[in-house]
Amino acid sequence: MRRSIIHLIVAVALILSSRVQAGKQASKSPESPRVFSLAIEPSAIDSQKSYSLVPKAEELTEGDAAVLYNKAVQALPAKMNVNQLADWRKVPLSQLPKDQIQAVLQQAQSSLDLVSQGAKCKNGNWPPFVPGTMPANLSEYRQLTFLLCLKARLEIAQGQYDKAIETLRTGLTMSKHIGEAPTIIQGMTGIAVAALMLRPVEDLAQVKGSPNLYPALHTLPRPLINIEVPISSELKNLESSKQYNALTRGLLRDQLEESHKRVRVTANRLDGDVAALQCVEALRHYAASHNGQLPKQLGEVSEVQVPQDPLSGKPFAYRYDGSKAVLEVSVPKGGTPRDGTRYEMTVAR
Repeated sequence: MRRSIIHLIVAVALILSSRVQAGKQASKSPESPRVFSLAIEPSAIDSQKSYSLVPKAEELTEGDAAVLYNKAVQALPAKMNVNQLADWRKVPLSQLPKDQIQAVLQQAQSSLDLVSQGAKCKNGNWPPFVPGTMPANLSEYRQLTFLLCLKARLEIAQGQYDKAIETLRTGLTMSKHIGEAPTIIQGMTGIAVAALMLRPVEDLAQVKGSPNLYPALHTLPRPLINIEVPISSELKNLESSKQYNALTRGLLRDQLEESHKRVRVTANRLDGDVAALQCVEALRHYAASHNGQLPKQLGEVSEVQVPQDPLSGKPFAYRYDGSKAVLEVSVPKGGTPRDGTRYEMTVAR
């Protein structure tokens, strides 16, 4: 169980390394929120077409997602250049090496097909948690996520928006399956996967002719990943363990509960980012019917309901100076300024 604390530190590092956004990062100060710039394209919500970023109940199968994800890991190409995959996630869409990415995706097609099958399953039957051990395949899930992100980005660059949205749905569903597995480190890995899969949503928002994902973001589960599921599972496992006496269990419980505070910060930050992206889509819809202009205040957006900041329970902080709009997400309770997010948006010309 002591190793679980170390595992949490590893997971935190995984999440922090995954926070590279599609927009240009404008601030790196540890005392400042994460600041990202988007040149958004106006796009009205199409009431005739329905998009979803998670499968509907009637689309789900009785298969075992955990088994299929494990098979996807086993099918990964042996010599994938993970650093190259990570770098390609940061390249502007117009500069994507499309042929190279397509070749990598073809090599990993078996894995991608298995992940897609897993994302259509109702549940994942994960192996029970064994104290002092690391759940399998954590780093490989990150590789699968990089592949899904690149697949979505390539599809966006090629104008295949429906395919890109389906890829996003696969990745976000996988994140929920992993994030609500029996261990905290799986929970945090799921959060990292979801954070990565939200980045191509920003790509879509900056492409002319791309659909508006406001309805799809609006219908995502809240919380996107219920981190209380793995937290409860680990605590119950500790209480029932015969490996420790009552005093040791109490000490370990205190350590776990302290680490859970940071876990909840990252989970809440993820939900804040989802709501912020929904707000970005509301602004795209507004701009589409107002000659490409952004509102001076969020209250001017009346065609759709602008979500509130889930971290404050109040409207998002927003300001517009005539050329640039700034949307700020609050710092989660227990977080640092770096856990806040600020989007700086202009309308693409």
